[in-house]
Amino acid sequence: MRKRILSFLLASCMVLSLALLATGCSNKAGPLALWDAGKKRDKIVVISDLHIGIDDNYAETVQNRPLLIEFLQRLQRTTDVRELVIDGDFLDEWFLPVYYPSYTDEKQFYKAVIANNQGVIDELNNVIKSGIKLVYVIGNHDMTLEADVLKEAIPKIVQARDAEGLGTYYTGDRNEIAIEHGHRYDVFSAPDTVTNAKLCGNEDTIFPAGYFYARYAATWVLEGRPKVEKNLPVVTNVPDKTNVDQYGAYIYYSILKNVSERMTPNENLDEKIFDMHIAGFDYAYTYLDFYPVQQADGTISAPVLFQNIQRTWDERQKINQVKVPNSFLEAVAGTLDWEYFFRQAKVQYLENPNENVDVVVFGHTHVPSYRDMGNGKYYINEGTWIDHNTDYPEATRTFAVITTGEKTIPALYMYNEDGSVTDIAASVSGEKGEAAPAANPLDNVSFDTKALENYGDTDTQARYVEVSGLADGGVQAKLNKGLKAFCLAPTSSAEKDTTYDIMPIFEVVGGDLLSIRTYNTAYTAGAAYPVNSIQTQLFSLTTGGQDAGNLWDFIKDKGAFKQLILDGKFGFAAAGVDGALPEELKAAAYKKLAESIDTPEFGMRFYFGDGGNLNLWCDGDNHATGDYWLFDIPVMDLASVATDRLLPIIDAMKNLGN
Repeated sequence: MRKRILSFLLASCMVLSLALLATGCSNKAGPLALWDAGKKRDKIVVISDLHIGIDDNYAETVQNRPLLIEFLQRLQRTTDVRELVIDGDFLDEWFLPVYYPSYTDEKQFYKAVIANNQGVIDELNNVIKSGIKLVYVIGNHDMTLEADVLKEAIPKIVQARDAEGLGTYYTGDRNEIAIEHGHRYDVFSAPDTVTNAKLCGNEDTIFPAGYFYARYAATWVLEGRPKVEKNLPVVTNVPDKTNVDQYGAYIYYSILKNVSERMTPNENLDEKIFDMHIAGFDYAYTYLDFYPVQQADGTISAPVLFQNIQRTWDERQKINQVKVPNSFLEAVAGTLDWEYFFRQAKVQYLENPNENVDVVVFGHTHVPSYRDMGNGKYYINEGTWIDHNTDYPEATRTFAVITTGEKTIPALYMYNEDGSVTDIAASVSGEKGEAAPAANPLDNVSFDTKALENYGDTDTQARYVEVSGLADGGVQAKLNKGLKAFCLAPTSSAEKDTTYDIMPIFEVVGGDLLSIRTYNTAYTAGAAYPVNSIQTQLFSLTTGGQDAGNLWDFIKDKGAFKQLILDGKFGFAAAGVDGALPEELKAAAYKKLAESIDTPEFGMRFYFGDGGNLNLWCDGDNHATGDYWLFDIPVMDLASVATDRLLPIIDAMKNLGN
């Protein structure tokens, strides 16, 4: 298909234009055109997810802002561009830490965002002056941006809006191009004036659950991605799939559970961190207020915010003008599946008999995508311009260019730091509309945390991890048997009057290594206090066994590693101890850890933790100073002491901290 496109472009006398785009024309001396323009204004350029913010300390686009301004300046000189479309998430109200001062005037908030990014606004006005039509399509991070506020800043901008907080823009010679942000189909991001209406006593509560999660996640990122153990409520009874209502609630819970275990800001779960006096909310909420739990009647629901969210999806879709509604189960399961949005593009537009659309452009996911369906139909996701695109580290500053005419030709590019432009369509493209093949054969693997039946009570649960989705059923059975035995090991050796609460945590690294640890709390009848412990193990997802060795084998220069410990290069925490730790305790802990290097059990005390860290532990001296001590160091800092087996893991885990 790419050859057919090239032939058409050659026939259109655009050889030089394509060559400049494909090879990159670097010129930072002045605002030159992005490419050698044709004689006809027939190109629609689409950018999205700019995420410019109210304060550079919080914003996701700061380093790339000068490059965005440069891009806009060069776009003005590119005389075959007919339109520039900003496809949502332009001015960001969501990426804010929870400690950002509470406010009541959203108009003033957005005006402050505009003032903080006046250089971008000025160039957008200049884009219009150059003869290019400027269009804005609303996104989820700016769903409360009122039209008059944006019009005051950019008077001649065209705004595509339909339902509140949503919009679709049709363009092209035949209106054959449909551009929308894509959050309309996302349970966590689509406007929600239904679920909290009764709680708040009004129908202005447009913010969906994703707003609260985004604030929480932004806080974690801005605090340096701390690793804080959180005692999250656990749903132990998994509903049968035939119970569509409760199984949907469980899937929603599972998604929140997975992200909440990884993103752990310093704020307490029961702390009223969401002080809300905007968008129909007028109260302060905790994280637990919208975290699903098992209710007294056995059903699964958040206790305060977004109660029974699975039951309002149908009504939300009607209000949000979804052309072809889907089930809550399909929508919530697709939240973290970027291909879900490609499927929605097909259902809503490309394969919808009521639509006459050849090209659909979405934003929202930050993952650039180019899908040629082979029948003149295309799906494009134009990606993002944020500084650190953790959803797709290979590319940021990406944009779509669609040439309209008798035949519509879409393309996808990245604007490089040196001013060159790279064609990335082939690298993010699937065959004939199919999803690009998975880079990792283990991509379909999923993990679930289960609880041992008839054990403990509401405060003590013996939990274990179960794996599904492995292609080899024998390997999967072997792995699950080993995981269950490892996780539940404390219960098999426990005294009759001792009950354990066991919480497993795991990371998948190096493609097929499962690094798992369990945090165990032993409650013994008559004991003055519970005793905490930890155990760690490395499993292979390829063989299902523990033949991957241990992480100590991954360290080549063990002497240098020991010196890192003695030099205090590792972070330190004492289990169960609150407050600042005395320096003498830290020194004693580092010394004890270094001295334990030569013991047989030392190699079994490593695990990969959150945020790209290597962790290890040793027993503490007593309960007052910690039942066990935890140490961690960024994996990237171990490159000089690593074996060839660890080096590729270091390269892969660099992205975890981004």
